Amino acid sequence: MRTTIDIPAALMERVKRAAARRKTTLRRLVLDALEQSLKQKSERFELRDAAVGNSVATVDAAAINRAIDEQREQGFQP
Repeated sequence: MRTTIDIPAALMERVKRAAARRKTTLRRLVLDALEQSLKQKSERFELRDAAVGNSVATVDAAAINRAIDEQREQGFQP
């Protein structure tokens, strides 16, 4: 299946260099990264909020990644 995604130029350059160093194709590198990402369980960790006392706030990696992606998208100018 073919699809199109927008990748920031700086990230694309890093991906191309990584593929060349590993002597693989861009396609293979992306597919391997997607497969690996889907195999990983969403890791959760507890962060104690010192301002509130002993309460525990749980933050998962997916929520952090979404926030990072949103920040990147706001600055991305195609």
